[in-house]
Amino acid sequence: MIYRAKLLKKIFTVTLGILILSMLCAIISTSGLAGGIDDSAKITAKELSNKLIRLHVIANSDSSEDQQLKLKVRDAIISALSSEFEHMDNINSSRRFIKDNLKYIEEIARREIRKNGKDYDVKAIYGKFPFPVRTYGYVTLPAGEYEALRVIIGSGKGANWWCVLFPPLCFVDITQGQSEDEATAAMSKYLTEQELEAIKNHRATSNRAVEIRFKVQELWQEAKGKLNKAVKLAFSI
Repeated sequence: MIYRAKLLKKIFTVTLGILILSMLCAIISTSGLAGGIDDSAKITAKELSNKLIRLHVIANSDSSEDQQLKLKVRDAIISALSSEFEHMDNINSSRRFIKDNLKYIEEIARREIRKNGKDYDVKAIYGKFPFPVRTYGYVTLPAGEYEALRVIIGSGKGANWWCVLFPPLCFVDITQGQSEDEATAAMSKYLTEQELEAIKNHRATSNRAVEIRFKVQELWQEAKGKLNKAVKLAFSI
């Protein structure tokens, strides 16, 4: 009797998992919001992470003053690095430059912080960090780990700002609905046509659809992981 109950529990767990995955599959393949599944939708953060470097500036807090300071620090860093990255033609050179100049970048940020009457500490770190799905102008990137220059102001508990440092989109103002051609030209030198189509938003109205598509992919991966754990747990009883 006990064995039969355990067996039924296992069958129920597996069946439930299959139903959940089937529903997600249907959403991905048929949802108009998500844009369906085409070749470009198969691009993942893992594939993009070796071709992109993000700039990530984190504010001390969410106060209006600290958020404004974050943007001023951002502007100071971008202004100081623009001439250097203008001539960067590959990601390896960009990596080396950032790693060799972390103290210099900290000093740029520190000067701007002092200029605005604050004495916050600042830390510049280069590494791989987790990011959620995010849209920046014409670009939407899927959730995952990306290489990034992370600049943390003070306690680093405030909202953050990010852009793509390489290819050098931080230096093209794509958040104001301008310079789409420049952004496309910059990215096309380093990304394949499939990768470019996967992350590029051709129209402002499509931003949300692309972001939803990547979010569904993220949930799909999470659901598969949870199902695997549930099956292992059920059959270990």
